[in-house]
Amino acid sequence: MDVTFNQMSGAIGSLILLWSRIERSARDDVVRLLGFLPAKAHGIKAVIGTWEGAVVEAQPSDTLCSLLAATLRLQLQGQLDIRNGICHGLIGIMGSVGDAPASLSWELNGSKHSISWEELQSSLGWLSKIPFAFSMISNPALDRLDCRVVDTIENREWWRAEWGLHLP
Repeated sequence: MDVTFNQMSGAIGSLILLWSRIERSARDDVVRLLGFLPAKAHGIKAVIGTWEGAVVEAQPSDTLCSLLAATLRLQLQGQLDIRNGICHGLIGIMGSVGDAPASLSWELNGSKHSISWEELQSSLGWLSKIPFAFSMISNPALDRLDCRVVDTIENREWWRAEWGLHLP
């Protein structure tokens, strides 16, 4: 697939906007759960960690909420590393040339990394769902028969299939 420099640049903008939306969603849920935003919740990583703690405190222990929050936070870490690398250490944007795929490259703390167009598109697709996952985990409809945070094999499979969460 031919991917241009402009498409790669646009993907960077999409990545930044998605992370802004993710941070805002987590922050809004923290405020809803705790009634305020703690001072320690500064920056995306801290907000997500605070969100996880708020979910653990607020949701019944017999639900999947705590496990889902912990799993989501862990899986977001790799994506956050990519975001931070691109935002703070971008060194190259390359459209596809011949057989060489389009990619972004970055360097942080002396380590070089890159992500291809295909990997980036997959990442953007998954990240675009995450604000909805925050809401479902933070504010589950426990009174509904189709509530997805009840700890059943079917619900664990659903979270694996629909959200790509690596649950035990």
